Amino acid sequence: MSSIREQRDVVVIGGGIGGLAAAALLARGGRTVTLVEKAPRFGGRAITTEREGFKFNLGIHAFYSGGPGEAVLRELGITLSGGQTDRSLYECQDGARIGRLPVDADSLATSEVLDPASRAELAQLLRLLRTEPLHVWRGRPVSAWLEKHARHPVVRRLLEAVVRLATYTHAPDEVDAAYALSLVGSQRGALLLDGGWQTLVNGLESAARAAGVEMIHGAAVTGIELGPPHTVRLPTRTLHTTAVVVATDVMAAARLLGCPSVDAWAARARPVRAACLDLALHALPDPRRLVVLRLDQPLYYSVHSRSCRLAPVGGALLHLVKYLPLRPSDLDEDPREDRRQLEAWLDELQPGWREVVVASQYLPRIQVSGGAVTAGQQGLQGRPSPIVPDAPGVYLVGDFVGAQDHLAHASLASAEAVARDVLERAA
Repeated sequence: MSSIREQRDVVVIGGGIGGLAAAALLARGGRTVTLVEKAPRFGGRAITTEREGFKFNLGIHAFYSGGPGEAVLRELGITLSGGQTDRSLYECQDGARIGRLPVDADSLATSEVLDPASRAELAQLLRLLRTEPLHVWRGRPVSAWLEKHARHPVVRRLLEAVVRLATYTHAPDEVDAAYALSLVGSQRGALLLDGGWQTLVNGLESAARAAGVEMIHGAAVTGIELGPPHTVRLPTRTLHTTAVVVATDVMAAARLLGCPSVDAWAARARPVRAACLDLALHALPDPRRLVVLRLDQPLYYSVHSRSCRLAPVGGALLHLVKYLPLRPSDLDEDPREDRRQLEAWLDELQPGWREVVVASQYLPRIQVSGGAVTAGQQGLQGRPSPIVPDAPGVYLVGDFVGAQDHLAHASLASAEAVARDVLERAA
């Protein structure tokens, strides 16, 4: 069967939140846009599935306040509904001790995991994070900052754990200190979305359709021939375009494009992964224990349904996370052992949980981000540009792209940067 040859202003490959946002922004700017997603549905890692009335995201998700993605969503007319995380509920565990997570004056004064000396040191370091010019630590790892400032082992463990929580990355010897410590010092709030992240996907998909984007799902791109003009081949169609936006992870982008710069970025990328266990319960055995961060192990537990609508009345949807190392050799461990570790920890936190399980979801190696922000790449400044330098008219969008923020905000900010460049060149 011969393919149909068509002309489009822009072809966007990848229908996650970054690809959806880029397509919507470009179409609102007057461009003819085709969005191609190989999966049966749009959303990428932001999709939500419903089981027994519970809303399962693909692992633990939060939309952090104060990032550039908020402006993108406002421009597209998307409003998010949910509940803010309540830091007064946070606890931490160090060995057998569980106490309040010391994040403010009250919890610092009362946390059971600190003694007077470590309490005083932590208070001083939290003040330092709000006043020190952290940009001077760009290109140096978090461990170097801790080596200089943290004398008490419990303080070091606590700050390493808070960095893991803020960055989703278990690598204090590699994560860029300026980036990570700025997140810790800012203490950004997090919005947990009612109905799961599918509500964000639905909003972006509706905005794209309303703007006139041609939406194709369940069809993989079979090849790209770089021009100009560029040619994007689908199983039954051939699209000619002046701009190609690749909104996938960097490895997939490298396979599609064959550009030296993207190949180099892919070779340096350090994807961030986690083992995530999500559990739907008829009821929470201990309703007082809602958020716990381990200091001595890279583990985290949270009951998001306490703050947003993810579960039926009376039920609870909880999340356990093991942050995995960046080095691929360290991922050779049996993922079944990670699950056993998470379940054994939950036996401590919520005795009796096994008797009230409704449904579960285990994601042993879920990709949290396409690239860790490392000291070796000079922090955010070393991430790939949205504009591919050796392929005019080719762009990247994703959570590993650009020098703004991380996670969803990086995806949305890179989408906005790409749309702005395409529209300005066409003006």
